[in-house]
Amino acid sequence: MNGQNTQALQATPAAPAAAPPAVVRPPWWTSGRAISAASVVIFLAVWQWVTSAGYVEPIFLASPTAILDVAYDQFFVSREIYPHILVSLTEAFVGFVLAIVAGVLLGLVMGRFDRLRAVFEPFVMALYATPSVALLPLFILWLGIGLWSKVLIVFLGGVFAILVNTMAGVRGANPKLIETAQAFTASEAEVFAYIILPSAMPFIVAGIRLAIGRVLISVFVAELYASNQGVGFVVTQAAASYATALMLMGILLFTLAGVALSQALTLIEDLFFGRFREH
Repeated sequence: MNGQNTQALQATPAAPAAAPPAVVRPPWWTSGRAISAASVVIFLAVWQWVTSAGYVEPIFLASPTAILDVAYDQFFVSREIYPHILVSLTEAFVGFVLAIVAGVLLGLVMGRFDRLRAVFEPFVMALYATPSVALLPLFILWLGIGLWSKVLIVFLGGVFAILVNTMAGVRGANPKLIETAQAFTASEAEVFAYIILPSAMPFIVAGIRLAIGRVLISVFVAELYASNQGVGFVVTQAAASYATALMLMGILLFTLAGVALSQALTLIEDLFFGRFREH
C-alpha cells in the first residue's frame, strides 16, 4: 500500500505556482514631473492671459511672448547679448573656481588643525559677516571696473559657504576611525585621503550647491554697480529705459544659469561622488 500511495503521489501533478500580483502603475499624468510641468504651463498661461488682457501694464510686467520676441532678437537677429553673456560667464567661472579651490583647501586645513583654525577663524568670520557689496568700492579703487574687481566679489560671495561646510565635514569625521588608522601607522596624508575626505565630501558638495546662488547674486550685483558689460549691466540699462521684456529676459538668464549649474552639480555628484554617501 505504501508503495502504491507513493506512486500515486508521484503521479499527481504539482499545483501551479501562484502568479505574482500585477504591479499597478499610476497614470503618467500623476507623476511628479508631469505635475511640475503642468504647473509651469498653467503659470505661463495665466501670466500671458493677465498681460494680454490688459490687467497689467506692459511697462510693469511683459508677457511671456514679448520676452520670447526680445530673446529671439537678442540671440538670433542682433546677437547683441553674446558679448555680455561671455563677460558674465567669465566672471562667474573664474570667481567660482577660485572659491571652490580656496574654500575646500582652507576648510580642510581649518577643520583638521585646531591651531591653524584659531589663526584664520577671526579673519574668516570678519569677512563672512561683512557684506561683500560693501567692499566693492574698495575693490574698484584697487582693481578698477575691469574683470578682477568683479571676480573678487564673486569669490567672496561663494567661498565662505564652501569653507564652512568643508570645515564642518572634516570636524564631523569619526575620531575612532582616525585613531585606529594612526595606530596602524597611517600617515596624515592617508588619513586625509581615506577617512577625512570621504567624510567631508557630502558637506563639500552641499557647500558648492549653496555657493551657486551666492555666486550668481554676486555677478549681478558687481555688474550692477561697476560694469559696462555683462548680463547684469543689460538688466540695469533695460530697467533705466523701461524695457521690461529685455530686463526680464536678463533675469531669466540668471535663473536658467542657476538651474543648469545645480543640475550639472547633481549629475557630477551622482557620477563621481555617490560612493562617498556611504561614509
